[in-house]
Amino acid sequence: MSARLYPPARPQLISEVLDTAFKIFSVSLLKTLPYSMLITLAGELVHIYNLVTGRLMRRILPRDATGWLLYAASMLLTLTLWAALVLRQRAVAEGAPVAVPAELAIALRRLPALVALTILNILAVAVGTLLLVIPGLYLLVALWMTVPLVILGGGGPIAAMKSSLRLVRGHWWRAFAMLLVMFAMYFVFTVLGIIIVAMVVQLERGADIAVVTATSTVFAISLAAFIAPLFSAVMLAVLGDLQARRAAVADGATGA
Repeated sequence: MSARLYPPARPQLISEVLDTAFKIFSVSLLKTLPYSMLITLAGELVHIYNLVTGRLMRRILPRDATGWLLYAASMLLTLTLWAALVLRQRAVAEGAPVAVPAELAIALRRLPALVALTILNILAVAVGTLLLVIPGLYLLVALWMTVPLVILGGGGPIAAMKSSLRLVRGHWWRAFAMLLVMFAMYFVFTVLGIIIVAMVVQLERGADIAVVTATSTVFAISLAAFIAPLFSAVMLAVLGDLQARRAAVADGATGA
């Protein structure tokens, strides 16, 4: 990598933020792919359990104690692996060395704060949405940077929420536009996954339902493995731009 991609040297245009995000994604993809595949598998623990036990449940939430335990384990594993992925992607973007033991150790130390932060963010957005839709939408965007702030900075959830609100203040529409880009990419990946699964079902028509389901799951997992590093890259690029903008404002105030 010839240039340091994170953090940026100056505030960027939206097109430059997107360009930075895709550069981070491309240079870090192979190194983050093991984490993203494990994240996808962790998210499928309950589904895999249903397949093994022959339940093939269509419900979102489990119905028995084992299912709930796997559901909780899935959430904790996902948060831990996600934190490790973000740490590795930042290291790659900075041109720093990467190491699995160090990444996982830091991720585990951040896990309690990430769990608390997830609960607080959900409550804040839910309360804002119940009071009025607009406050909920505002908080959804304004608290977007809390997760990387906890993972990369190591602070507590309340401090991360305050920092995220400060970073996004005055740049909400920019952050909102980038969040829309993420949702658009997720939609494209989802549609692509549905098309692939439909093709698999057509090709394996008449085959055993377990074989079709297993094959479709493998395709879905393989496709979903690209989503985590892509979303993380966009998140890092946006965070870096917001931090550069805040630093520019602080430098301007100091110079004045």
